[in-house]
Amino acid sequence: MKYPITISPPCPKVHEMTPVTATALKNTTADVLDQVRKEGALAITRHNKPQAVLVTYDLYKQWFGGDDPLLADLRREYQGMLEDMQDPLQKEGAERAFHATPEELSLAAVAAAHPKQDEHDRHSY
Repeated sequence: MKYPITISPPCPKVHEMTPVTATALKNTTADVLDQVRKEGALAITRHNKPQAVLVTYDLYKQWFGGDDPLLADLRREYQGMLEDMQDPLQKEGAERAFHATPEELSLAAVAAAHPKQDEHDRHSY
């Protein structure tokens, strides 16, 4: 497997997080930051409804990729594939496939799944 599967800690549900009002965040930012460092994530509320989530930077990186080298590899691989698709022959092939009838697509799929055998292979059974 080219990209190993890694399991990040589960992202808690908003209702499981300690709620902090937007007013408390505004008036006691340093205390709220200390609290998020201890708990990992807080739900910022306004009128008793969650409006945002405040998380530590470490949790953010774990949940959303951050500086993950595997994610950087995937981005480079994707960019290479995207550049390859800009080739005129690739664009022409995609255009033909996009406008193909279902019958043409099925014939192409069968042909790709069963490449032509050479003469020797066809007569060997």
